[in-house]
Amino acid sequence: MQQSFSTFFEKMPANSRVWTYLCNRSLSPSETEDLQSHIDAFTLSWKAHQRPLSAQGKILFNRYIVLVVDESFEAISGCSIDSSVHFVKMIESKLGVEFFNRLNVLVSEDNQHKIVSYHDLESLKGAHVFNPRIETLKELRESWLLEIKEAPFF
Repeated sequence: MQQSFSTFFEKMPANSRVWTYLCNRSLSPSETEDLQSHIDAFTLSWKAHQRPLSAQGKILFNRYIVLVVDESFEAISGCSIDSSVHFVKMIESKLGVEFFNRLNVLVSEDNQHKIVSYHDLESLKGAHVFNPRIETLKELRESWLLEIKEAPFF
């Protein structure tokens, strides 16, 4: 099963930094729409050292917040990363969900997505997992979805 993510964030360069936040449940269409508007507003106002960042964000699969920054315009700073974490925590509180449980991973099996515990991946060797360790847009586009047996965290 090879899914292509090559068109994600088409206007951003491959070396852009990426942060992914997996929700502990699937978001409803209305939650997704509302959240996307908050993400759009956040990325438009996101700054590093009072300078605007070239950033975009999307909700993917009704479960993932994905934030992307092109650092060729302005390097992201610790404070700007902290502001993105604060933003995601605010969304958690507003929706009553979790985005920071790093034991949750998203698995794709038989064209269905489900959240499972990292500890249960061993029993799903034929499935695919969304790699939570990606750091660049190139990695997201080329190696976000991996066979579990090929996942770097096993």
